[in-house]
Amino acid sequence: MSFMISLRQPDGSDGIGDPRFLVIDDDSGQQWDVASAEAWAEEVLANFPLRRDAQGAARREGDILFLVHGFNVGQADALAFHDKCRKALLASGWNGILISYDWPSDGLVFAYLPDRANARAAASQLVQSGIALLESTQRQDCAVNVHILAHSMGAFVTQQAFTWAYQDVPPGWKVGQVLLVAGDVDYSVFSSDNISAQRFAQHAGRLTAYCNHYDKALLASNAKRVALAPRLGRVGLPDDSPQMMIGVDCSALFEVADQGLGALLSPVATHCFYFDRPEFWQDAVLTLAGGIDRNVMPTRTATSGANRFALKSEPIDGPAFEQALRRAT
Repeated sequence: MSFMISLRQPDGSDGIGDPRFLVIDDDSGQQWDVASAEAWAEEVLANFPLRRDAQGAARREGDILFLVHGFNVGQADALAFHDKCRKALLASGWNGILISYDWPSDGLVFAYLPDRANARAAASQLVQSGIALLESTQRQDCAVNVHILAHSMGAFVTQQAFTWAYQDVPPGWKVGQVLLVAGDVDYSVFSSDNISAQRFAQHAGRLTAYCNHYDKALLASNAKRVALAPRLGRVGLPDDSPQMMIGVDCSALFEVADQGLGALLSPVATHCFYFDRPEFWQDAVLTLAGGIDRNVMPTRTATSGANRFALKSEPIDGPAFEQALRRAT
C-alpha cells in the first residue's frame, strides 16, 4: 500500500481544497478515501512490522517519505510520479512507506504564477496535515522516522512550510532527511542568516540539495519571476549555508544522460532526468538511511568547498551497493 494527502478540490475546480487522506493499492492503482485523518494515520503506521528490542518490548520501526511534486502537475501525473518514485526506491533497496503530498498544480504549460500562489497556500498543510499528524499519532510502541523528498516547486512548498509552520503547529516537530531535487526556490534563502535556513536547521536533521547547471526549466522560472536570486536547483547552495546542508551537483551525471541536443535544450529533460537515473536513486536511498557520513558516501566525490559534492556518473554495482546500504542502516 501507498498513501497520499491531496489538497485538490474534489470537483476539479481551482484552488486549495480540504485535505483528503487517500490509500493507494500499489498493484491495481486503485485509490480510496479514509474517513478521518486520524484513521488514515493509524493505517499508515500499521504497515510497519512490530519488532522486539533486547528487553523484549515490541516497537514499530521504519521510515516514511513525503513526496512533494512540482509545478504544472495534474492529478493523473501526480499519481504516475508517485508510482515511478515508489518503484525506483524499492529497486534501490528502500523499504519504507511513501506518502505523496499532492497540491493543486494546474497541469498547464503556462500556469506558473497560479501554481506559485497555490504552492504558498499548500505549504502549511504539509506540516499540519502530514508531518505533525503522524508525529502526534506515534505511540510508545512506534518509532518511525519521517523524511521529505521535494521536486521543483515542491521545494518551494517545503521551504514555505518550514518557515511558517510555527503559525499552525507546536514547535516540537522534527523530520530526519530533507532532499530537494531541482529546487525552484531562491538559493539565497539557504544562507545561514536567513530565517528559512534557520527553520530547516531547527526542524530537520540534514538537508541535501541536488542541482543541475544545465537546468533550462529553472532558467525559465527565474526569467518569469524577474528574480534577482538564481534557483537552488540550477546553481546549488550558497557558500554560507548551515553545516547541516549538503550540496550535490548532478551536472556531470546529466552530461552522461544527455541523449543529444534535444535533451540539452528540453526544460523537462534537464529538470526531471534525476528520476530516471539509478545513480540518483542510490544516493537518495543512502541519504535516507542516514548511517554513512557525508564525506564517505560512495555515490559522490568531494568538490571544492565544505559539504559540496558531485554525484558520480555511473551506479555502484550490486554487491558494493548492498554493502553500502547495510553500512548506512
